[in-house]
Amino acid sequence: MKLSKKRVQHTKGMDITPMIDIVFLLLIFFITVTQVSETNREKLELPKLQGAKDQKKSSLTVNIDKKGEIIVGGKPMQLADIAFLINKELEANGGDTGLITVVVRIDQRATCETPNALVKQLASQGISKVRLAVEVPG
Repeated sequence: MKLSKKRVQHTKGMDITPMIDIVFLLLIFFITVTQVSETNREKLELPKLQGAKDQKKSSLTVNIDKKGEIIVGGKPMQLADIAFLINKELEANGGDTGLITVVVRIDQRATCETPNALVKQLASQGISKVRLAVEVPG
């Protein structure tokens, strides 16, 4: 005579540990991407003008502060450095200057010397798509 009870086999549920790992990886990815995209935007007082509110993708964002310093990605640069960055973008795009768009963000208190020199530098490299950023009122 057998006195032991039959064991009931429990079905194993779905393991959600990998799903939680993926959620945390996605969260870290989006936080990092958000921080990187904000480094291109320096704290500048842009001129208040009517302009388009849409943000099209740009190849390069150049900031010019009120002292006339050129800042790209949080780092101060010279015009020669901008020429080097444009050459790298040209290599990445197969030499097609039509695919490169440069957004220039200029503090409204800055003089026009640096922006003019920058635009001349871009024109000498064949870059024709230069957009000026403004702050759209209200």
